[in-house]
This record gives sequence, structure tokens and C-alpha cells, in this order.
Amino acid sequence: MTDIRSHLEAHFAKWRLTPDGEPFETHSSWLAYVARDKVRGVLKVFKPGSDEAPGARYLAAHHGSGTVQVLEADEAAIVLERIVPGTTLTELSLSGRDDEATHIVCDVIEKLQRAHAPAAGFAAHEDQKAEFERRIAIPPLTADIAARARTRFDELEATQASTVLLHGDLHHDNILFDAERGWLAIDPKGIVADLAYEIAAPLRNPYQRSAEFLTPEAMDRRVAIYCERLGLERRRVLSWCFARNCVAALWYADRTPVPERTKAWPLATLSAMALLDC
Repeated sequence: MTDIRSHLEAHFAKWRLTPDGEPFETHSSWLAYVARDKVRGVLKVFKPGSDEAPGARYLAAHHGSGTVQVLEADEAAIVLERIVPGTTLTELSLSGRDDEATHIVCDVIEKLQRAHAPAAGFAAHEDQKAEFERRIAIPPLTADIAARARTRFDELEATQASTVLLHGDLHHDNILFDAERGWLAIDPKGIVADLAYEIAAPLRNPYQRSAEFLTPEAMDRRVAIYCERLGLERRRVLSWCFARNCVAALWYADRTPVPERTKAWPLATLSAMALLDC
């Protein structure tokens, strides 16, 4: 614990923050709940080599429109408003209200897009495409499926009619409920692509009950809602789902071998393939 605190102390002093709980860490950051002048927040200090900086810029560019608000930021850290009670959208789906949760994802996407945040300086897809080159396929995703996903990814990238700045990882655990401000997005990646790309992450979640939420039937129901609400083309949504979730499955296989995710991401990929009939 002392070691974690040592990474935070410089920013406690810089921004006059008072610790408001025990610090903790994730794979990319050291974090602490903090307070200042009766305002409660979360300090996040990025670890060397982390991919958090674009997400911090994304949040700052949205000025709280559909997102958690930025209270302080520099090149190494960020202070975010505390979301209370912080209920995740996952909990809504797991309680039997998945259609409602799907509409909430649409609500959040609409808020994010209304901000018209500039896309300049944010990345496209190169890091994700590299996953196809660096990693072997994992059962039940064969090398042939991975190759088809790579081809589909390239085709989608080449045929984008228009691109916008997207959250890039808008799954159910990254949408939290605040008693005053409603449902808000956290932990963005900041990706430039067409809007259909955004749907792949929520379509592979919640991963905790993959047999319920990630079957072709469940995916088809959800896709119908996304397409109607957001004016998207069904085949393009499913194609991004197929390509992106294959990338996710390969990424998670050796970086975060959580059993539920290891099972869920391939299932989402195969369900999208079945609906695409490819």
C-alpha cells in the first residue's frame, strides 16, 4: 500500500487533494479516492507505458457530455468526479432488464456524439490490427476464423463513409449511474471510426452470463435495437462485432485470462459469424 501511495503523493500535493480511502491499482494506473473543498473525486496516475492518456483527452474534450467530468489533468494523471452510487449497467442487464440497458447504451452514445468532440489527434485501428499478427488463434477461434476476421476488419476500415470520435470500449461496466447526472461513460479509449464500430463492445457484455446474452438470438435482438435507435446498418454492426471481438478474444487470451472473458469473447465472435452467415 505504501508503494502505491508513493506514486500518488506528488499529485496529492500539486492539486491539494486529501486522500479519502485506501489507494489501489489496475493494470494501467494507480488510483485513490480523494477530496478537495468538499468535492469528492478519483485521482488516477498513469503507469509508464499505459494507454490511459488518450482516454483522459477524450473525457476533457467532452466536458461532461455523457461522460464523467474532469476536475484536473496533466500529462501524467487525471482527477475525475466521483460517480455516486456508481451502479454499473451490467447490474441492470443481470437483473432481467437487458432491453432497457441496451436503450441506455444508445442514450449514452447519443449524448457522446452530441458533444461533437474533435477527432484530431486520436488513433484509428493500427494497434488492434497488430493483434492478428502477434497472436495465435485460441479455441474455438481457429486460424481460419482469425484470418477471416482480419479480412473483414480491413474491408470495414476501407469502406467507412464517415468517421467520428468514439469511446472505443463502451461496455456495460464502463457505464455507471450517478444520482444527479444519470448514466455516464468512464474509461474511454478514444478511437476514430464509423459509428457502427462502437457497438461491438456492448455486444460482448455482460460476459458473466454469456450463454444468456451472447447467443445469436440475444445478439440479434440487441442489434435490432441499436440499428433502429442509431440509424445503423445491421450487417455493418455485425461485421464490426465479428472482427473486433475476434481481436478482443486474442488480446484477452494471454493478457487477462479471466475464465468468463476467455469463454465470452470467442462466443460473441462466433455468434456474429452465425448471424452474418460467413
